[in-house]
Amino acid sequence: MVDLTNFFRKKLIPYLVNLDFYKKKNQYKSKSKIKFDPVTPLDLKIENDLKTIILKNYPNSSFVGEETKKKINNSILTWVIDPIDGTKNLILGSPVWSNLIGLIINNEPKYGLAFFPVLKKYYFSDSKNSFVFENFKKKIKISSSKTNNLSKSKIVTNTIHTLNNKELFNFFLKHKFLFKVSSMDSYNYCLLAEGKIDIIIEAGVKFVDIMPLVPIIRNSGGVISNWHGEKVLSSGNIVVSSNKRLHSIIVSILKKIL
Repeated sequence: MVDLTNFFRKKLIPYLVNLDFYKKKNQYKSKSKIKFDPVTPLDLKIENDLKTIILKNYPNSSFVGEETKKKINNSILTWVIDPIDGTKNLILGSPVWSNLIGLIINNEPKYGLAFFPVLKKYYFSDSKNSFVFENFKKKIKISSSKTNNLSKSKIVTNTIHTLNNKELFNFFLKHKFLFKVSSMDSYNYCLLAEGKIDIIIEAGVKFVDIMPLVPIIRNSGGVISNWHGEKVLSSGNIVVSSNKRLHSIIVSILKKIL
């Protein structure tokens, strides 16, 4: 097993900690003429800088980013980067945008980093455990909730895209406990890993948005799959639960209503 914990801690995290470019006023443009899909100079800078650092140290690895051309090699290592997850939050001045870095080894997501510069914290998963680092320093091991009662579960979705599904919309309406459309992007998944959210249901999630978060979720005790309970996440329709029992319950419901 390749151990790249020190590379994250000595190269990638220090780069993000020292980055103050985000404090400047960022211009933006839309990547699409059909819908508003913003990109800023910060997106491009972070991805290009990270790509340079990673490929300098691991030149034969594959690289998949949100903003730049893919580099696919015959390597056991594939890096997945979303330079700014939550660009709209950045534009609006919301603090819950992040930098996401994931590492897939032999087709399995093994390392994940969700870095929140404004919140001054980051979430990191090595090959075994998940942690939150408060003020970029205080290390706390995290674990997801053991709640297995659906009626007492805190359920979250991120955007209105998920609500476009009538069956899911009705399911959310009927849930008697806490339900929220949060618009907090990757922070939702990190809060689930901390035990503060029990279920997340999403539609249309991009590969670069979710793969860096998979190790953080799994190594905290959480479970992630598509709506049919399968590990394949390429459809972008995903459900995340805080534990296996709760996941089994919610997937069985989704299979019936979808």
